[in-house]
Amino acid sequence: MKVKVERRGRPRKQVVPSTFDASTVKTFRGNDLYFSDSLFKPLKTNREIDTILSTDGGLMPGTNMVLVGGPGSGKSTVALDMLSGFTQQGYKCLFISAEMDEIAHYKYCKRMPAFSCVDTLFLKNYAENVKEVLEHILNKGYDVVAVDSIAEVIEMYRDAYKTTESKAEFWFLNLQDKMKKGENENKYYTTFVNIQQVTKQGDFAGSNRLKHMTDAMCHIERSKDGLERSIHFSKNRDCDKDFKMYFSIYKDTVQYSFEQVDE
Repeated sequence: MKVKVERRGRPRKQVVPSTFDASTVKTFRGNDLYFSDSLFKPLKTNREIDTILSTDGGLMPGTNMVLVGGPGSGKSTVALDMLSGFTQQGYKCLFISAEMDEIAHYKYCKRMPAFSCVDTLFLKNYAENVKEVLEHILNKGYDVVAVDSIAEVIEMYRDAYKTTESKAEFWFLNLQDKMKKGENENKYYTTFVNIQQVTKQGDFAGSNRLKHMTDAMCHIERSKDGLERSIHFSKNRDCDKDFKMYFSIYKDTVQYSFEQVDE
């Protein structure tokens, strides 16, 4: 009598049939498209930085910006300063912190009291449900959302759902794209300010897909002696100006200037 021996090994790959439907593919002309006029009204911080955010002065709705720079350059500070300015003008804003916890953020706000008005989500508290939490909170609709940092969000997603970095990035960029187009409960054309690190060589640390899908690439730099901080755009579809702005973190405020400011 033969005994059937079950062999162990890698399971066979399951081939998932394609669900592509050619009838869903559409092309558009510019005059076929329509969006609300609110998409063309800049969001103003009422700070000098408005000048370089767009030609109209301020951050445009439905924009995907990357704020890139080295550790300690001031990326989080500039992002939170922008959000506090927007919040004070009555805009609905959210700071997604994937790096700081409540204690670190509390200390930050004690140093920079203006930041305490910004609604904040501490993503570390939801590491096992990153996808569900972000889809839920962003679906509420916001004018501006800053993400600190996009690399940490992608890593959390990858770890929680045992997937690849490229798939995690694909999910997060698609989610932002939906929110940009107003596909949320309250039809907000959400603008995203995604904070990203640079490599030791000073190069952008993200993928080419992330780089190319953004509307604006803003660089935050700090000199080696720590005395000079600056902001400039290498790409900005909403602004035809091309110059550098300096900033300093003085006492409990961020100050901007078109000339170098000593800290």
